[in-house]
This record gives sequence, C-alpha cells and structure tokens, in this order.
Amino acid sequence: MNGLFFYLFGFLAVALGLAAVLQRNVIKGGVALLGSFVSLGAVYFTSGAEFIGIVQVMVYGGAIIVLYLFALMTMDLEKMKEEPLRLGFVSAGGFLAGVLFLLIVYGAMSLEGAPSLTVSGAKELASPLFYRFLLPFEVVSVLLLVATIGAVAVGRREE
Repeated sequence: MNGLFFYLFGFLAVALGLAAVLQRNVIKGGVALLGSFVSLGAVYFTSGAEFIGIVQVMVYGGAIIVLYLFALMTMDLEKMKEEPLRLGFVSAGGFLAGVLFLLIVYGAMSLEGAPSLTVSGAKELASPLFYRFLLPFEVVSVLLLVATIGAVAVGRREE
C-alpha cells in the first residue's frame, strides 16, 4: 500500500509541476507549484524520510511560494505581456532541460539497487552539515542574505 501512495504522489508531483510550467496565469501556476511541492513532501513521507518531508513542505511549500507571490506582486505583469517571446531562448532551454532529464534517467537506470536512506533523524542530518560542511553552509547563508538584500533594493527602487 505504501508503494501505491509513493507512485500516486510521484505522479501528482510531476503532473502539478507540468501544470505550473504550462499555466498561462502566474497565480494558478504558483498554486500548481505549491501542490507539486506538497506532493513531493508526501513522496518523502512514503519513502520513510519524514524529516525531509516536513522540511520540504515547510520551506518550499511555505517560504518559497510566499517569496514567489511576493515577487509577482512587485512586477508589472501588463508590461511583461507586451514583450516578444524569444523562441531561441525557449528552444535552447527546452533542449538543455531534455538533455538533463535524459542524463538523470540514465543515471537512475545505471544504479544497481535503490539507494538506502541512512539518515533517520535531524541529528544525523545536521551533524555533517554543521561540522564537515560548516564553511560551505555559512557561505551559502551569506549569499542568500546578499540576494535577499538585493531583491529588496531592486523592489524598492524608484521608477
């Protein structure tokens, strides 16, 4: 029964992810993206990684969607509709996404067996993060802080 829910939520996550990308209304796309994030959290729960599932729902389902909607509120969507669609960039991005997808599928097919999850809780997950990878963790933290300050500065600039 657990395998059935895994595939059901996996299919739902992919379908809602596609709906988020293909949706012409950005608000509906954001709601579909939220559904995809929550479905991915359910996939983690069915895989036995409850902590990662909770973090997925809280961080991506909460914080990232709020940030996405905040960014949409600061943009002039009517001006964006007048911009011409650059087919070259779209086709290059689609080609790159297809190549990356094929590489991921090839990597998944070449695995001997399913990877085992040895992390059972927050302590086992946090130990390498705060000891072995402390410097990269702090560099990413500072980078995110600078990006947040930059986003606020760009959002508050006068026209």
